[in-house]
Amino acid sequence: MLVCASLAHAQPVVGAGGVVNDGNYSAQGVAPGSIVAIFGTNLATTIPQPETIPLSTTWSDVTSVTFNDVPAGLFFVSSGQINAQLPFNVLPSGQESGTVNIVVTRTNGSSAPQTVTVVPASPGIFTANATGLGQALAYDNTTSLVAAAAGSVSGLTTAPISLSSGHALIIACTGLGPVTPSIGNYVAASDGILRNTVLQPAVLIGGVQAQSVYSVLSPQFVSEYQIGVVPDPTTTPTGNAVPLQITINGVTTSAQVTIAVAP
Repeated sequence: MLVCASLAHAQPVVGAGGVVNDGNYSAQGVAPGSIVAIFGTNLATTIPQPETIPLSTTWSDVTSVTFNDVPAGLFFVSSGQINAQLPFNVLPSGQESGTVNIVVTRTNGSSAPQTVTVVPASPGIFTANATGLGQALAYDNTTSLVAAAAGSVSGLTTAPISLSSGHALIIACTGLGPVTPSIGNYVAASDGILRNTVLQPAVLIGGVQAQSVYSVLSPQFVSEYQIGVVPDPTTTPTGNAVPLQITINGVTTSAQVTIAVAP
C-alpha cells in the first residue's frame, strides 16, 4: 500500500525527445496544430472520460499540459502517454519554427521542462493499426470505402481504390501546420468555412505523384487534416500494398504506409 501511494503521488516526467507526431511517431519535429503523443512516466492517473469538442485542457488529475505556457487540448491521458493538440499559437507571431518547453502539471506537481522542436509542417498518416505503418486510413471519396483489400481490415468496409473510376482518395493525417483562414485551438473546423493548409503537400502513390484536389482541416475532428488527390490513372502501380506518401516542408512520410489500388 505504501508503494502504491508513493507511485500515485510521484511527480510527472516527460521523456527527453518524448513529444512526437501522433500519426507516425516521428521525432523530426512537430507542427503547430498537430496531434502529438507525449511519452514519459507518472504523467496522469488513467480515468476514462469522453472526448469533448472543444477539447478540454484538463483531464483526470492533469491540471494542464503547456507548451511555452500555452495550454494544450487533451485527447487522452495515461501514466505513460498523453495525446494532445499542439496549440496553433505555440510560437510567437510571425515565427515559423523554433523550440518550446513542455510542462505537464498534475495535482501533485509539475514535470521539469523538456525542449520540443517545432517546425512548419511534419506530416503523419493515420493507419488502421495506429502504429504509423501498414494500411493507411485513406478512403474513396465517392464510395467512402477504405482503400484496402476487401475484408482485410476488421471493423472497416474496404475495397481498393480504382484508377479507372477517377475517384478522389481522401487521406486522414496530421501535422500539416497552419491553415488559412486561421482557427482557434481546441475546436474542429465545423463552421462551414474551408480551411486550407498554408503549405501545400504532394502525395505519392507507388512513387507516382497524384493530382492534388485539396489539403484542409477536417470539419469533424480536431487537428485531423484531410488531403484529397486523384491517382494518376496511367502510371500508378496496382496491388494490395502500394506505398502512400506525403511530402511537405522537405519531409516525406514512410513508404511502409500503404493502400490497395485496382486498375
